[in-house]
Amino acid sequence: MQTRLRVLILIFVGLFLIYVMGCEKVPKKQIRISEVSVCNPIEKEITQYLEYTGNTTALEYVDIRARVAGFLEKIYFEPHARVKAGEILFLIDPRQYKAKADEAKAKLEAAKAQYELAKIEEELSRSLEAKEAVSWLKTQQAIAKSGASKADVDLAQAALDTANLNVEYTIVTSPINGRVSRNLVDVGNLVGAMEKTLLTTVVNDESVYCYFNVSEMDLLAARRAHAAVVGSSPKSHHIPVYLGLADEEGYPHEGFVDFVDTKLNEATGTIQVRALCPNPDGFLLAGMFARVRVPLDTKKSLIIPDAAVQFDQGGRYVFVVNAENVVEYRRIKIAQDVEGMRVVPQGLKSTDRVVVEGSQRVRHGLKVNPEPWSDPQQGNGKNSAPTQGLM
Repeated sequence: MQTRLRVLILIFVGLFLIYVMGCEKVPKKQIRISEVSVCNPIEKEITQYLEYTGNTTALEYVDIRARVAGFLEKIYFEPHARVKAGEILFLIDPRQYKAKADEAKAKLEAAKAQYELAKIEEELSRSLEAKEAVSWLKTQQAIAKSGASKADVDLAQAALDTANLNVEYTIVTSPINGRVSRNLVDVGNLVGAMEKTLLTTVVNDESVYCYFNVSEMDLLAARRAHAAVVGSSPKSHHIPVYLGLADEEGYPHEGFVDFVDTKLNEATGTIQVRALCPNPDGFLLAGMFARVRVPLDTKKSLIIPDAAVQFDQGGRYVFVVNAENVVEYRRIKIAQDVEGMRVVPQGLKSTDRVVVEGSQRVRHGLKVNPEPWSDPQQGNGKNSAPTQGLM
């Protein structure tokens, strides 16, 4: 009996000890507060731009063709040289055309002689008819002969003009100022016999056109920003346009809008715009791909480092640290890039503290330890402009 009582007492004591130990508080695990780098949005005068892609075309482009048949006799230019309007490029053997011109001139002189004789006969017939020495019919025949002779003179003159024109066509000149390509036919070849043989091309590259397509929404924004252009010629207002080639940083080539189409393409919802860009050194060539930037208005805007901008299915967002150092999820709208900074037209205030570095370690509602962000491009010192007014 006593043995059973001891066992019960031991069991009771053991359960009591287990209960007491289980009631002791387990110390909470210390949670480490994440450190993040933050900065204030910078308020700055920013010019808004519309950006597109386009292609360059020549200001003027002319195919030089043989207009008469003959053997190519001389070439007067060097490939890729600059030529002026009226400068001789080729000579086609002119001898047969000069001979035809001489023949046409002789026929004209003969027709003129016949016409002079016919006029004398007409005057004589009219005089004799007045004296009733010849019949009215004879006079009419003389008048008709004189008129036919005059027509023969006109035909001979036209034939001479054609012959002289063919002689001129044997001297092939450039119709425009520009840069000439290589000769596509060598001396001694027959040209213009079956078709108007292409001899070379001349391109005016003093300036180039750049064509690009603008969406309807951008067109409306541009028309409001440049209201003076609406209903007038773009050339008279010189809306600036900046071009950048495929391997260039930025937009080093400047031009202006000189043409806007009169209607939108209903299939694409865009309108064609053309820019004229001076090209004094001839660097820009027709057919190049170009990045195009058109400025709109200039106004104060907030900009933040591009690294602070995050993306999810809902669009762009940033993490903002509030006064209690708690992270908030903030949806924003972004605009153009400005040297590694991103314009934020909607969603932020200049006093907000935006997380730039450490966003992968935070979430909405988490408390953090914010530190001023230093721009690595500005050296090891803190970037005073972005971090102004942080603490």
